[in-house]
Amino acid sequence: MRLSQLFTKTTKSVPADETSKNARLLIQAGYVYKVMAGVYAYTPLGLRVLENIKQIVREEMDAIGGQELIMSSLQKRSTWEETGRWDDEVVDVWFKSKLKDGTDVGFGWSHEEAIIEMVKQYLSSYKDLPINVYQFQTKMRNELRAKSGIMRGREFVMKDMYSCSLDAAQHDAFYQATIDAYNRVYDRLGIGEDTFVTFASGGAFTKYSHEFQTICDAGEDVIVKTSEGTWHNLEIAVSKAGKTNMVEEFKSYEEQERPGITGVQALLEAFDIPIEKSTKTLIYTTDTGEAIFAALRSDYEVNEDKLIDVASCSSLALATEETVRNLTGAEIGYAGIVNIPEGVRVFLDDSLEDLSNFETGANKTNYHAINVNFDRDVALPGRFYDFKVAREGDVDPITGEELVFAKSAEVGNIFNFGTHKSEQTNFVFTNEQGQQQYVHLGSYGIGITRVMGVIVEKFADDRGIVWPEGVAPATIYLARLGATPDVSAAADNLYEELTAKNIQVLYDDRDARAGEKFADADLLGIPYRVVISSKTVAANTYEFKARTADTSENINRQELIDKCAS
Repeated sequence: MRLSQLFTKTTKSVPADETSKNARLLIQAGYVYKVMAGVYAYTPLGLRVLENIKQIVREEMDAIGGQELIMSSLQKRSTWEETGRWDDEVVDVWFKSKLKDGTDVGFGWSHEEAIIEMVKQYLSSYKDLPINVYQFQTKMRNELRAKSGIMRGREFVMKDMYSCSLDAAQHDAFYQATIDAYNRVYDRLGIGEDTFVTFASGGAFTKYSHEFQTICDAGEDVIVKTSEGTWHNLEIAVSKAGKTNMVEEFKSYEEQERPGITGVQALLEAFDIPIEKSTKTLIYTTDTGEAIFAALRSDYEVNEDKLIDVASCSSLALATEETVRNLTGAEIGYAGIVNIPEGVRVFLDDSLEDLSNFETGANKTNYHAINVNFDRDVALPGRFYDFKVAREGDVDPITGEELVFAKSAEVGNIFNFGTHKSEQTNFVFTNEQGQQQYVHLGSYGIGITRVMGVIVEKFADDRGIVWPEGVAPATIYLARLGATPDVSAAADNLYEELTAKNIQVLYDDRDARAGEKFADADLLGIPYRVVISSKTVAANTYEFKARTADTSENINRQELIDKCAS
């Protein structure tokens, strides 16, 4: 590709509302065009990068038996109603519309139900399984905030794959094969060393899932490393609060009236106590209608995924003001772990375990209890639980070693549905005994455009983008300095020779200064820069420089070919 024929140009101008490094650099280099917040168009250079990423993914999916197809973006309402996912309370990122005849449609954000609907038409016998299909498709999300460039857009390209298996054993084998394939993908993309399989919540898909998280300062997630060396997403990371070393002799218990004092900061100031001596108690209602109390130190937040497990319920929500008032007799803001009504289940987080002389709500309007102690004012529970959001300073509950935290970006996810969705949709086949059996289903995603953004964030330097060779839009940035006949001929000949050898070249044949060409070469992030000038022509050499090298070297033709082909 000749730069003189490329309609895009590098620029220093970036939309004022664009704060993410990946989008700013991609816009400046001419890889993407910003349409609106969270929506980007991809130029010929940007498309080359995306296609290179897709090809790596495609090769690895094909290697484990995936068959590529393309599903429709428009989805029928009835397709999603069978599994309850048309409901905005279950999935709140839908884009929905109506056809002119009044038919409800959604813009496909995922295709599990649609795949089931299609495969049903072709599946009858166990002999038809397994079926593993995947696609590359533009997806849409109704994101409230889209501030991470192409790492979290309202429109993005995704690879989603779906597996249909005979039984758990066949499914598990494919599930593991996909994990291995994903690891190969990330290695080939250049981010494998910093990408880890993590255990995560399944969100709107299933209870738990696995995610592939790449350590990245611009990431929106946090992953936690245990003493065993495994990584977990913050949302499910098991932790034990670090010791506060604030054990004291017991002081006299008091219930003090402080009208209108609610909220952590106001309490700390009113009672002149450190936050580690303050507790907060939240009242939840479970899916069965039961009200429960959950208390933890005020410097922690409740992890509702963990609390659901602790309380052995399917879901929970904060209790309404009316429920709190009827249960405690007090207004919201005064709940605590003293004066709790009889028969109510109470869960205490382990962050409370070594506290003494602490504060809690008194379950009386305008009253708080201070100098509260276990085994005197509050019964010592048979067990303290872990339902807090893990944070720096927490330790592994088993080894006591401090946990390691890292910011990360999710670059892939996989879900094991078992037969749950098949049972919801009556997705069955006939087994060898002539009996109907539910299909085991799995779902596997890779964010193609998100990976592109993560690569930019991880490797860019103060001069611009740095593409790994596997995804770069070209291997060589060929800069011609000067337009004398001998220089032009040498540059044209090298461009044609490398292109004939299937070596991708971005040929800067513009009439521009050397400094401008070199700055563009760095900004564009092509792995190698080759310069042809009157000096190199006279010496019958080429000036060669790797994008990340500080200096260039002069090499001959064969050395150049060898470096490009390696």
